[in-house]
Amino acid sequence: MKLACVKPDSLYAYVDVATGERSSTLTPGGLGRLIGRRLKFDAADPAQGVFFLSLADGSATQVELVGENLPSKQIFGVPALPAGDYELEVRSTLNSGEELRKGRLKATLTVA
Repeated sequence: MKLACVKPDSLYAYVDVATGERSSTLTPGGLGRLIGRRLKFDAADPAQGVFFLSLADGSATQVELVGENLPSKQIFGVPALPAGDYELEVRSTLNSGEELRKGRLKATLTVA
């Protein structure tokens, strides 16, 4: 599978449903909503999905519970993440292609 980057502006905002905070706070065990474009992914493919990337150690944690998987909106359960700063990344293929595309939110998200 090839790897390519999606335009960095394809992820517009993350909303922490528990707090209402936009593009700043993460609440583990709560719900998150991601707004953007070209977000939809194949949930059956383990290489695709929503990922939180730790800025402390570079580890990636994949979201397991996805409620809505639409081209312009994702709603999902935030995994149990330790306190720290994270980047949010969506990995998907377009039109069932073989090229894995990545897009990152331009904000740093924090678990207090």
